[in-house]
Amino acid sequence: MEEVRLKRRGALFKDEEGGLLLVNDDNQAFKVDEVVAYIWSICDGKTVNEVVMEFAKVSNVEADEVRDPLMSLLEKLRSVSLIE
Repeated sequence: MEEVRLKRRGALFKDEEGGLLLVNDDNQAFKVDEVVAYIWSICDGKTVNEVVMEFAKVSNVEADEVRDPLMSLLEKLRSVSLIE
């Protein structure tokens, strides 16, 4: 069975102070850092494993080190409708 591909929802904005905001389709805004914004940006069309592997590669760490924290973050993004 093929793993489900993620779909990014919402949009990324900068606030007046230059901070990053992810805004979902219900117009709820969430202040995020550059790492969270990057992870959200690479989600579209990728499987969870592909996101883990890409983030591990750009971070120069082993995939096993980032898998659990990324899974937690992806679940949070899903719970606020920023990915599906």
